[in-house]
Amino acid sequence: MKKEDKKIPEWLKLTGLLYLFIFSIELIKKTSLVFAPDIKNFLAQSLTPLKAICAGWFTTSIAQSSGAVGSITAAFAGNNFITLSTAIYILIGASLGTTITALIISLITTTKKRKDFRHGFEIGLCYSLYSAMLVIIVFILEYFFQLFSKTSLFLANFLGDKISLLHIPNFIELITSPLMNLVSKINNHFSILILAFIILIFTLKYISKSVIKILGGEKKARKFINKHFESKYKTYLIGAILTGIVFSSSITIGLLVPLAVARLISLRKAIPFILGADLGTFTDIFLASIIINKPLALATAISYFLFGVLGALIFLPNTKFLFKTTKYISKKLIRISKRKALYILTGFILIPLLIILIF
Repeated sequence: MKKEDKKIPEWLKLTGLLYLFIFSIELIKKTSLVFAPDIKNFLAQSLTPLKAICAGWFTTSIAQSSGAVGSITAAFAGNNFITLSTAIYILIGASLGTTITALIISLITTTKKRKDFRHGFEIGLCYSLYSAMLVIIVFILEYFFQLFSKTSLFLANFLGDKISLLHIPNFIELITSPLMNLVSKINNHFSILILAFIILIFTLKYISKSVIKILGGEKKARKFINKHFESKYKTYLIGAILTGIVFSSSITIGLLVPLAVARLISLRKAIPFILGADLGTFTDIFLASIIINKPLALATAISYFLFGVLGALIFLPNTKFLFKTTKYISKKLIRISKRKALYILTGFILIPLLIILIF
């Protein structure tokens, strides 16, 4: 009974956070319609495919939440502010931007030896390299063949009617209307939109922490992860499921860094988990797309899921390639140290920003 009593407040906290998440998506969807003509013209004129990738990369690096950026992108696509292809470019950029969290965790994790730091940093580096290679592959397939936009739109139209049978939008409007009426008293629509973005980033940050606590805390989560890293396909599924539950690949992959520093897990064993986590991170965007209830929003979420599937098909049978590439870059090419890691993090943020400003 005592254990259950302790968990009840955390469940209530999680329920409240999920409510705020739903509310923020609904608020973004409705408020952004006010700015429809201005936003649409601005995005149409300024977002080339390269800039769209860099916009997703930069904003996610700053917000440290691909879920927040992805949810906003789904809302914009659902309201026809951006094309599905542009949304896809933003999302693949966001998938690269979210890898910064593991790099930051490795930088601030206390280590006694340089070698220990390198083991932790290689977790984040491997995730970044994998995402960077996936960006190139997705860009080529989408730019020349529209593979993801066509496939995701087909699946969205096929699944849309089945999902709409849940009548989620009516339920969403019912539960969010009290807060929506309260916020509507604010006359400044831009302030409301900013507030919605802040709530979205806040909830996604604390939902993951709340779920980790419900699962028994970080120590139990780490023990569970380390215990079940036997086969790479089992590890992949664990990564996908845990990340899907937690709503954040940054959290689940971040958990690997201290394990790697303590030599409790090797990079070789961690790679399948990283690939699975990349797939599982689509759940918050998928939930947002259901709330938005527009075919293009759902197609945006499906395309993000397809990125992870493609990454698994290419790299899961070839984990040795990712392992050797990461080790070569870390040990021989850059000979990583904390000072060099800080330079890399700075460049990681500045590169997409410079591309947006210059090109």
